[in-house]
Amino acid sequence: MEVDIDLIRPSPYQPRQFFDLEDLKLEIQKDGLLSDPVVRKRGDSYELIDGERRWRVLKELGWKTVPVRVIGVDDEKARLSVYKLNKVRENYTVEEEAKYFKKLADEGMTPWEISKKLRVDSRWVQAHVNVFKFPEDIQKGVWSKQISMSHIVALERVIDRNLKEAVFTANEILQRKLTVPETQEIIKKRTQELKAKVNEMRIRAAEKALPAIAPNIPKLETADDFEKTAEVLKKKAMEMREGASTSDEIKKMTTSVWEKESKRKTSDENEEISIQPFRELRKKIETLEKEKKNLLQEKGFLTEALSFNCPHCNQPCIIYREGENYWVE
Repeated sequence: MEVDIDLIRPSPYQPRQFFDLEDLKLEIQKDGLLSDPVVRKRGDSYELIDGERRWRVLKELGWKTVPVRVIGVDDEKARLSVYKLNKVRENYTVEEEAKYFKKLADEGMTPWEISKKLRVDSRWVQAHVNVFKFPEDIQKGVWSKQISMSHIVALERVIDRNLKEAVFTANEILQRKLTVPETQEIIKKRTQELKAKVNEMRIRAAEKALPAIAPNIPKLETADDFEKTAEVLKKKAMEMREGASTSDEIKKMTTSVWEKESKRKTSDENEEISIQPFRELRKKIETLEKEKKNLLQEKGFLTEALSFNCPHCNQPCIIYREGENYWVE
């Protein structure tokens, strides 16, 4: 099928940015077009699936029409076909592949989704996308292969932890021409140093907490001191978790109530949520508020009250206690 060359458009899924046309131009001038470009119909034009270099050469040579093979594929198949067919002929540069993965990520695809659609390793995709987290001079170092993608993979954990540290290490790779094993050793050493600092901070924090929770342990000096402190801190942590779980239970109960009320809908076309239960609840609250004010004026009614913000309505609520009895308003 012959089509007007001006009706053919490049694929939006084309990763290739640099096209070497000279050898192909000489070949076409000598032997003619040996293989027709593959396209798909898009409205009044045609979108290239395979053969962008041939199309560019033919335009330079002044061809007015081009023989093409038209196929019917959806966007997903077109994306995979363009990526694979171009890679088979010649591998992409690191910059081309990175910018292509970044384009897909900017469109909302996760590295895992990109890897699944294009059938490539997800960590490889993540490493290419991570390049754009670095300053431009580091990116140029990657494009020129002074920093390899294996270096970027090694830096992945550092990037997630501290981007400034990752940039510092990447600059070291450039300046000292570090190998991947050398880079991994540096990262390992710094990670260990960081863990040691965190542990030291935890010990100092434990020492500050000792007078309040374990006054019988004056100072952390011996192994026994550390073991006793660990036991005390563990017990304290369990008590705090129990308190948190109680709070979680209250939150879960209130969430359940709100969800049930939210699911109650009227049978009209718009299925609007019924507000009648909330009106009744509001009246009850107003009544209880009045009763509360009256009761608070009575001497000795309250022995303890704790104010807090409800996690759902974000309104102040109070837990009241009198003897062994508790209630919430």
